[in-house]
Amino acid sequence: MTALKSLQKKPSVDLRGHHALCEMNYHQLVSLLPGMRDGVDLWLFSAGSPDSEFEISVTTLESAPYTTTLAVEQQHKYLDTPRIVVRIYHDVGMAEIVSWNQHHRWLAEYSYPNPQMYHRDEKFALNQFLGDWLNFCKRNGLKESKNVIQFT
Repeated sequence: MTALKSLQKKPSVDLRGHHALCEMNYHQLVSLLPGMRDGVDLWLFSAGSPDSEFEISVTTLESAPYTTTLAVEQQHKYLDTPRIVVRIYHDVGMAEIVSWNQHHRWLAEYSYPNPQMYHRDEKFALNQFLGDWLNFCKRNGLKESKNVIQFT
């Protein structure tokens, strides 16, 4: 029995790192999406250079006292449109990806290779992508929202 226990690998998830990443994503999202807690349900803006501009739409899917769920879609003439669903936890100040193009409910850690070709730490990698994408929007000429619709 002890030999079997020694062969079982404990997950090596960096929980502190993951939480810190989700906290940074929260603060970046809140700063990029004004009025989120005041009933604004749609943000449309552009990011990138004039010759390679992305049109971005962010739509509120669900809003509750402590959470908001957003759909983020990015349009570009040469790229496929990813659909990312992000859940924002206002009570703890965290935001994380909960769905990416119909993929959801990731494990904390995957063996590699795996049939889905996920990273070993797919959940962390996706949230790291979200942080990188938010930084891209901030650094590369995030323009004023073209059309902010407020529903009350």
